[in-house]
Amino acid sequence: MADAFYPDYVGFVGTTSTGGSKGIYRIGLSASSHHIRVLDTRPMYNAGYLALSRDKRNLYVLSEGMTFKGYASGGITSYDIRGSSFEELDSAVTGGQRPCFVCCDDAAGEIYVSNFFNGTLAVFERTSRGGIGRRLAYVSHPQPTGAPMGPKLHCVVKSPAGRYAASLELAGSRIFIYDCDDNYRIIWTEEMPKTAGPRHLTISDDGRFLYVNRQRDSMVSVYAFSPQAEKKLTLLQQISVRSEDMVGKTEPAAIRLSSSGRLLAVSNRGMGTRAREDSLALFTVNQETGLLSLLTIQKTGGEMPRDFSFTPDGRFLVVGYQFQNYLDVYEITPTGLALVGSSDPIPSPVCIAF
Repeated sequence: MADAFYPDYVGFVGTTSTGGSKGIYRIGLSASSHHIRVLDTRPMYNAGYLALSRDKRNLYVLSEGMTFKGYASGGITSYDIRGSSFEELDSAVTGGQRPCFVCCDDAAGEIYVSNFFNGTLAVFERTSRGGIGRRLAYVSHPQPTGAPMGPKLHCVVKSPAGRYAASLELAGSRIFIYDCDDNYRIIWTEEMPKTAGPRHLTISDDGRFLYVNRQRDSMVSVYAFSPQAEKKLTLLQQISVRSEDMVGKTEPAAIRLSSSGRLLAVSNRGMGTRAREDSLALFTVNQETGLLSLLTIQKTGGEMPRDFSFTPDGRFLVVGYQFQNYLDVYEITPTGLALVGSSDPIPSPVCIAF
């Protein structure tokens, strides 16, 4: 008979369809044993990026493929996850292939999806049950200079403060700001250095600061956001996610703020087979100025830390290794991160949400 397991935290993991993946994994983390167990699964092809609603009633999962239910598009599926439920509600095509980011605004009743291959933003209505309603908007973006393959929208995030959203366009190194109360109109385009390659972003709860990780040069850019000013974004800081002793190439993947807003973390993927530099960078955040101070850079035992997530109370950070098929649990200490546990096998984890 299996030992009883009573998780203190319940989360979800998206996985690519390799290595025997079952799609979407519901997981439980014990705060005492620091072990993660798989509680349940649901099938999905390339269940990549996923997001929880703030009220924890719903889960939204992208199928990051070239086709979905017979259409030349990726897909999005919604689930009811209240209590012990894990019930599929409905799904929709996203209007573009390889959708790679989804977020939900509970208050506005909206779901946002970035389509990578055709560089479009799709906005869907969130129904009363938390399902996917009608498509409210479909925003195209201008061709980036010197990028013949067209715009590649890699991320979209709605400000927790409401009204505005921001996205990142990887090919042309641009940030777009939208006024969601004005038909999702683009009100600002920020040109970043071509060496940046922005991948993911996060926004402070008060909406004053944007934090952008840069895939090509392993930096984080900090911006002040002033929606009423003529210049909407002002660059405040650029800071590296690498330590001085790193020699191998790296590409940052995920960036997240803790629930308190006092910590910011970035996962950094080692590229190549020699001198791998897989790591996690942890920063403290000055909540008045928005500026970052490096707390630690933690080398990881696993390869390709594609994504991570803070537990809701900010006590632990859980990271997934796409190439090694498991998750690690780090406890957050006054001086940084301490490895305290790991998970059951989970093939090719690429996104984690609690």
